[in-house]
Amino acid sequence: MTRTELPFRLAGVIAVVALAALPLLGNAYLVTFAFTVLIAYILAQSWDWVAGEMGYVNLGHYVFYGVGAYAFSIALVAQYPTAFALLAAVGVTAVVAVLIGFPMFRLRGDYFAFGTLALLPLAEVLAYNLTPITNGADGIVLPVQNVQTISYLLALGVCVVAFLMTVWINRIRFGYALKSVRNDEEVAEVIGVRILPVKIKVLTLSAAFAALAGAIQSWQMSYIDPATVFGLNVALVPVAMVLFGGSGLRWGPFVGVLALAGMQQWLLVNVKVLQTTIYGAIILLIGRFMPGGILRSSWVRGSRWLGALGRDHHEYIVDKRGADPRVAATLPLPRLTVDRRQPLLECRSVRMAFGGNVAVNNVNLKIMQGEIVGLIGPNGCGKTTLFNCISKVFEPTAGEIHFAGRNLRELRRDEIAQLGVGRTYQIPRPFSDLTVQENIAVPLMYHDASLTPRQALEQARDFVAYAQLTPRLTARADSLSLQEKKALEFARALACKPKLLLVDEVASGLTPAEVTRFVDHIRHVRDDYGVTVIWVEHIFSALAQVVDRVIVLEQGALIADGALHDVVKDERVLRTYLGSAAAGVV
Repeated sequence: MTRTELPFRLAGVIAVVALAALPLLGNAYLVTFAFTVLIAYILAQSWDWVAGEMGYVNLGHYVFYGVGAYAFSIALVAQYPTAFALLAAVGVTAVVAVLIGFPMFRLRGDYFAFGTLALLPLAEVLAYNLTPITNGADGIVLPVQNVQTISYLLALGVCVVAFLMTVWINRIRFGYALKSVRNDEEVAEVIGVRILPVKIKVLTLSAAFAALAGAIQSWQMSYIDPATVFGLNVALVPVAMVLFGGSGLRWGPFVGVLALAGMQQWLLVNVKVLQTTIYGAIILLIGRFMPGGILRSSWVRGSRWLGALGRDHHEYIVDKRGADPRVAATLPLPRLTVDRRQPLLECRSVRMAFGGNVAVNNVNLKIMQGEIVGLIGPNGCGKTTLFNCISKVFEPTAGEIHFAGRNLRELRRDEIAQLGVGRTYQIPRPFSDLTVQENIAVPLMYHDASLTPRQALEQARDFVAYAQLTPRLTARADSLSLQEKKALEFARALACKPKLLLVDEVASGLTPAEVTRFVDHIRHVRDDYGVTVIWVEHIFSALAQVVDRVIVLEQGALIADGALHDVVKDERVLRTYLGSAAAGVV
């Protein structure tokens, strides 16, 4: 705990104690208002686990509030104990979340947002029509009890747990999986993260807390009906609160709830008309002039006293030691035993077509263990498409790909990564809002389940040093230059601890000195660690320094496969691709 964090922790403890003592003051208005704020925070924070942490905007989050409220109320009316009714609310809602999650997570972006929004009117219609269960439009009247104090304290407890859960999520492997999905789902899978269980788990967790909010508030109100717990007029308020404060920030939901709840109450008391219009206009102005929420505004982040509120999650756990001046000569990689006579990768009649466009046409090739193979050809000849077929970004239209004797057809992308296939991308695709160190730590912790995030971050320092990015250790990836992003991608691919490394034009755009260093890296990971490499590159002079063999594609078909000195003499290769580039190596 740093000196900066200590005042916030003390303030938090004092605030919780003060809130817990609020019912003792005997002011029913203050308790009711504070209760409303607590319920709003539970809903806002639980929504932000899906939206802020994972990047999926769930506009139907309030459905879980309603399901929890109905499950609790039905159980309580049936004279089950209150504790059982709360557990029933969480359990039933968790099942609903899982059932909703599988079809909904087939959608992305705006489609997911609008798909989830449609759940609210659907749930309301069902609540009106399932009269034997929900009592329809008449609603459910709960047993009359004086539970204002106990429901208030219960809401406060759930709030504290929700906040601590947010802090915990951002310190464990699960949290880094959420962030990788938020940044780039395809890359997350390619480096070994199985994303569907991650999505289902976070949606279920989010739903459970929303269900508790619904159960506690229905207990306090003693009455619910479909419009109350599924109404669109109240469903989007917690979402607005998070966006107002700053989605994806530790303190964003808290500040947003406090500010908008206070503003809403002030408007109701002091403004006789158009309260909702003014409320909405203020939110729009924040969105226009402070995108990302108040806490991401420059005046907050630059403030001496408020700046800590606007810090991203990774800024709380940043490596305090900073950059390591050394350049790593060794890496924490297994040293593979290779047999140059045995194939590691086999493509058997692989074909990939997009409609009438055949990108890879009946390719047959073998890559032997420990080889460095150059894959060349004109732009659009199918090189990257072949890489995408091997890493399962695309499912080949026909043919088979075998890796280490295993057919890849039935495997997912993350399973192929776990087998030992790592890759870079022609256009770098780092996780933009993670640091350089975190980008490399994510594959490390997913390729070695025994590594804690802290251990993975420590091990990542060696890869950062190897890529000569130590001055940028704690910099966000989106702040790097193109050359630095390529170095990061290469280091992240190595962090997948691959047996086969697919390198896609990493040297393009580098200086001659940087190209030489990269060639040395390719040679080093093969000679010292036994990593097999397929390298797509247009800088033929770089390939010529290190490759054992060259494969040439033209219009998706393999036209040459052999030693460098033979391929550069092939008339078809010279005519279609190399031309004068081969002069220095013939």
